[in-house]
Amino acid sequence: MNGSPLYQIGPEHVAGLIALVLVPIGLWLARRRGAPALAPIDWLLVGLLSASAALHAGLALATDHGAGLRMLFVIDAVLLLVVARRVLSGSRAGRLGVAVLVGSIVAYWFSALSGEAPDQAGLATKLGEILALAIVFRPSPTVRRRIRSFAGSVAICVLVIATAASSWIGAFRASAAEPGAVAGHHAHAGSVPPPGSIFPAALDRDPTPAERAAAGDLILAARTALARYADPAVAAADGYHVEGLRGMDFHASNPSYEHDDRVLDPAHPETLVYAVAPDGRPVLMGAMFLMPKIGVPGPTIGGPLTMWHAHEHICISLTPPGLSGVLSPLGLCPVGSILLPLTAEMIHIWIVPGAPEPFGDLDEAWKRAYLEATVTRR
Repeated sequence: MNGSPLYQIGPEHVAGLIALVLVPIGLWLARRRGAPALAPIDWLLVGLLSASAALHAGLALATDHGAGLRMLFVIDAVLLLVVARRVLSGSRAGRLGVAVLVGSIVAYWFSALSGEAPDQAGLATKLGEILALAIVFRPSPTVRRRIRSFAGSVAICVLVIATAASSWIGAFRASAAEPGAVAGHHAHAGSVPPPGSIFPAALDRDPTPAERAAAGDLILAARTALARYADPAVAAADGYHVEGLRGMDFHASNPSYEHDDRVLDPAHPETLVYAVAPDGRPVLMGAMFLMPKIGVPGPTIGGPLTMWHAHEHICISLTPPGLSGVLSPLGLCPVGSILLPLTAEMIHIWIVPGAPEPFGDLDEAWKRAYLEATVTRR
């Protein structure tokens, strides 16, 4: 199963992480060779600048995005080392240091927003650079410099928020830009999953005739078995939580079916999925089937047609209980919620006629058009 790169370390950063091992060795050698006596905060600044340079040098070696980007990584690494050497010699980072660090951070924003999938190594590098900037802007005893330090503190807050936001947006844009992905929702097998979702590696083949037949039979069985739940009152009588039904993706769970050891049973789905039409009428769109245990793969009876998925790093609110979001790039959940690292695998079956992806995810625009059509047909 593949999760969002936002919570992982991309392979292109491996060379940079290996290069990080050389940073403490280099700092130790610098002290041994009689480097000027520096305050601990300045040694931290040198370490942060050197670490960022090492990671950018590693990216220059590992990137496959062309010579132009490789040269930019090299230039960034060299400039960071120039500033580090300047601080190591006893001078201040100065405007050059500010320009290099801000430029590196802003370049990361543009990279993420352009669709390059951010990862933990890249995000940690930018936060390290922001910490380096905070050291450069550290408070000074003079009144004038206190004002400048205050402005610098505000700038640091803005940089942290913007870096987290660009990582967040970039992670979703990367998932939507991949072939086979569905913007704003789950990706399909083989694409970059959006934050909070895990998908299996793609089955690089077409389904066999037997798998196509099995998938078709499953859809027909689900349509027959679930027809009775078109009335939410019937679903409620059978234990589904339909209270508060609203929106176009309302999941009504049935706790009694979640641990009954039935797997992919069309007559006993763990969750029903409803949508509310423009006239306020609830429409049964399909069902979601859940594996009874985390880590147990679901049966792909239809081969590549019936791929299951799971969710990772999702946030669950305590009052009222329910999904409150997914883990942020900075590792935080909304206030009043707790982190659920991983869920069991699940699959949707859509029983509405003409669903373009009977086992995948329905595009929001398609659902909206279908619901409007149901009102017209009445």
